[in-house]
Formats: sequence, structure tokens, C-alpha cells
Amino acid sequence: MVCLRKLTDEDISTVKNWIMQDYISQWFGDVSDWEEELKGRNDKYSYIKHFIAEKDGEPIGFCQYYNWNNTVENEEEYELAGTYGIDYLIGSKELLGKGIGKEIVKIICDKVVESEVNVTQLVADPTIEVERRNIASIKILEANGFLYDEKTETYKKQL
Repeated sequence: MVCLRKLTDEDISTVKNWIMQDYISQWFGDVSDWEEELKGRNDKYSYIKHFIAEKDGEPIGFCQYYNWNNTVENEEEYELAGTYGIDYLIGSKELLGKGIGKEIVKIICDKVVESEVNVTQLVADPTIEVERRNIASIKILEANGFLYDEKTETYKKQL
């Protein structure tokens, strides 16, 4: 069974190493941006809640959630109040395709619902560009009740 715990300073190097792997970096981008965010999680990025996914006490992945409207840069991207975004990754390539991603997404969604009284929908964006869609991630989201929104080109789960 997978469980979540809050990310600590000791976890930052592990998450960095995960993000630098080819199968993750193609979706997560520049590791230095992520490192800045993780190190600033108690001040500049305090609106983002960061977690380590563990199985049998071992770190196996990373996930986070955040108020979506705190991250958008223009009016067109704003969503209704109560919209939260999620991100997630599995840290070891050997663990892909074993249902762990589906479990991590379910747990992070449950965490948002139990922690945020105003949550009305969840959003995830597994697409970097129209021609670069993370199909495995899309399947995980759909298995957790997310539907594609053509207008915003994101995946949403109404609560």
C-alpha cells in the first residue's frame, strides 16, 4: 500500500534525481526550477503542498497539490474558486506499469478533498505540447475519474 508523507529537506536530492531521469524530465522540465520550488516550499511556494509517496517505508514517488489560480499567468487560465492542481511522478522506472501511479493519484486527490474545505474540482495537465501527450499519465487520470476538457486542454475531476 502506498502512503504519503510531507516532503522534508532530506528528500530534495531524491526528488531532483528522479526528475533528472529521461522518462520524467521530458514531462517535468528543468530540474533547477523544481529544486527552487522545493527549497522555497515554506515561503515563496508555501501554497503548494509537497509529498513523498512511500511503499513499505521506501520513497517511490513525489506528488503535490496547489490552488490552481495561484499558478496561472493570464486571465484565460483562471478556473472557478476551489480548483486545485495536482502533479505526480513515480521515481523508479521499474515501478512503472504496476498500478502505483493510479494509487498515488487517488491518494493525492483524497488528500486535497480532506485538507481543503473549498475544493470543487481537480485539474492535471499531462500535455507539454499538442504533439507531446503523456499517454500513461492520461490513462491514470482517466482511471481516477478525470475527463479531458477541450476548452482548457487539461484533465478535470469535478467533486
